[in-house]
Amino acid sequence: MTTLPARLSNLNEEIGRLADRLKPAGPERLAECLDALKRGGMAAPAAIAPADFLREYVLALSNVPACGLMAAIVKLKRGEYATVNPAFMPLPAELAALARREALGVREDIARARAMAETLQALSRPKPSSESRARVRALHARFRAQVGAEPAAPPSAGQGTGGRKPVPPASRLPEQGR
Repeated sequence: MTTLPARLSNLNEEIGRLADRLKPAGPERLAECLDALKRGGMAAPAAIAPADFLREYVLALSNVPACGLMAAIVKLKRGEYATVNPAFMPLPAELAALARREALGVREDIARARAMAETLQALSRPKPSSESRARVRALHARFRAQVGAEPAAPPSAGQGTGGRKPVPPASRLPEQGR
């Protein structure tokens, strides 16, 4: 069994690794992926001019996580997408959507790890001492005494009272309001 600080350290390392996987792929990596699709026999979309080919894909995939892009490229080469014709490369926006969908698992993993780390950090905080609790109670009592002793200023013209309306005790609430 690991200690709480060791578990938090492991979670922080895992969060770092997952965050690295979610970083966007650079233009060089994008070019390698597109070249891999071409080498695999996929034809470039005819709607994109050959001179604009790389620029259009870099623009569409600029913020797509590298892990999602790699998973999408592998699945495209294997023909695992039923909606994509295996003879043609998907349009830039389609490839970006496929890559984002593939990265969802990593995003969920990082969210779970962060939530667990927050929970463990909350559990590791020391409980307030009786002295600090007594000090807070005294401050609160002093504040309530000051607020209760000050007369309420009358509202200026055009303004409401700004205060809260008194809430009746639960025993006096209508049945449907409970």
